[in-house]
Amino acid sequence: MLAMDQGIVEEWLSEFKTLPETAVPSYAASLKEKGSLVPALYKVIRENYSDLLEPVCHQLFEFYRSGEPRLQRFTLQFLPELVWSYLSVTAGRDPHCSGCIEALLLGIYNLVICQSDSIIILTLSALKQQTVGGRPVFTQISLDLL
Repeated sequence: MLAMDQGIVEEWLSEFKTLPETAVPSYAASLKEKGSLVPALYKVIRENYSDLLEPVCHQLFEFYRSGEPRLQRFTLQFLPELVWSYLSVTAGRDPHCSGCIEALLLGIYNLVICQSDSIIILTLSALKQQTVGGRPVFTQISLDLL
């Protein structure tokens, strides 16, 4: 990672911490104007051993948890890269550097589940069991969140 990119990310990490709550919507609107921030964050996510990965994941979670729609969308744009990074590290059998990514993904998932007012039905395939008639055996779980 270039020193310039590192400086951009470090500045971004320190900005949000000092904001009063009333300034969050204007800060969220100003993120679009920072054209070099998103590519720098992608570089941090791609470098699994970056020292900035854990603070970046924490900041993205704080953005999502804030409830500000623009900050939530800002965080969501990184989900495909975060999932890819998590899966590649997990496949490489090196789970030690993926803990912060895993925590971010699970945290966002939990927030989505807690904010939902509907019934969520998950279908899980039972991979440990053999198929019945050529069809896999499924277990259906219904979660009533009301």
